[in-house]
Amino acid sequence: MQPTEPQAASETPRLLDVDALAAAVERFARERDWVQFHAPKNLVMALTGEVGELVEIFQWMDADASRDAARDAATAQAVRDELADVTIYLVRLAAVLGVDLDAAVRAKLEVNARKYPVDKARGHNRKYDAL
Repeated sequence: MQPTEPQAASETPRLLDVDALAAAVERFARERDWVQFHAPKNLVMALTGEVGELVEIFQWMDADASRDAARDAATAQAVRDELADVTIYLVRLAAVLGVDLDAAVRAKLEVNARKYPVDKARGHNRKYDAL
């Protein structure tokens, strides 16, 4: 991924800038000769495993306990660790596939805004085709 160029005043600022993280993860993998193991298939499986570890933290909590998870130091640390792992694998996968996460997120937010217009979706958790 290329370094981010300074934005002109008329340009929309980036929502998500992960270039430094992508470079750090690439460097980490290269130093260990792990790039050979970073096929998209492998990265997706590793990402799924890390998401599963995050799920395990919350699996048997009720909704209120999950909202309070950050108040317990050990639980909060476990959540931070798993979120970091998920982020690292997600960013690495995007880099390997050449996906600009900022552009992808912007495009998806636009799609979601059309699917879930505020006047129809506000306060509802129904899927877009049921609004």
